[in-house]
Amino acid sequence: MDQTDENSEWGDSDALEFFGRHLLAICITYRLANTSKEDALSFAAYNGTLIDIAGSVCFLTAGHVLADLKQKIADIRVEIVEVVLADTFAKGRISDKPVPFDIRSEPFLFVDDEEQGLDFGAIPLRPYYVNLLAKNGMVALDEERWIHQHRVDFDGYAMLGLPREFTSPSVDTLGHGAVSPTMIWVSRRETPPQGTRHTTYPRFIAEIGESLSITDIVGMSGGPIFGFRIDGEKAVRYWVVALQSAWLPRQRIIFGCPLPTLAPLLKGLMAEASSPERP
Repeated sequence: MDQTDENSEWGDSDALEFFGRHLLAICITYRLANTSKEDALSFAAYNGTLIDIAGSVCFLTAGHVLADLKQKIADIRVEIVEVVLADTFAKGRISDKPVPFDIRSEPFLFVDDEEQGLDFGAIPLRPYYVNLLAKNGMVALDEERWIHQHRVDFDGYAMLGLPREFTSPSVDTLGHGAVSPTMIWVSRRETPPQGTRHTTYPRFIAEIGESLSITDIVGMSGGPIFGFRIDGEKAVRYWVVALQSAWLPRQRIIFGCPLPTLAPLLKGLMAEASSPERP
């Protein structure tokens, strides 16, 4: 997203709420078949963002995240109790209640190919959901906002997501699960660390600083990575440049699937999925 904001004196909470317009999560409440009805229900959150591809708004996340979610929903050992779209992170939202989501009736499109360096997936959303998300402050990425990123010299980068470390493994007595949006500044690297697999498509590569306040970023896969450009003394422009995909804990290196790479490929997947089958 190419966006300009005049506030150059954000606190951490201000930034989280502002960029929360691009953070969307599918949260599921479930019970394992071998657990007692008296046990607390399990909870999991799968974070991502919204993207507009050829007029269709989709939930966008990492491919391996969507593959894991699809497997969990299809697992006969798992009883799905509730699925919601958590759109409660944006500044100016009108509701803190997530949107019930009939996920079983929605198509899953994803690619998770380590050799190619591709890791992205999407669920096209019906207008009913799109309208509700927009009313609550969610903003979808469109082509105009990512196609010209190669012309931008970025001044900094940050990733946004829901670390598993801060996500409750079960719901409370009211049936609520807890998540904590977290934003982490990263420094981009032009070359991968030694020994890293070469991929067909270049990946976004960055390093997390030593002052990381959490022990693990597991759970942030699929969340947006922002690139920032500072124009003058006050104006800050930003784009979503990639989706967080993987990381090397010891080297503190993260990898992302760039938006300019994945968006055209996703457009092709969607066209293929919507075309009538040939005899």
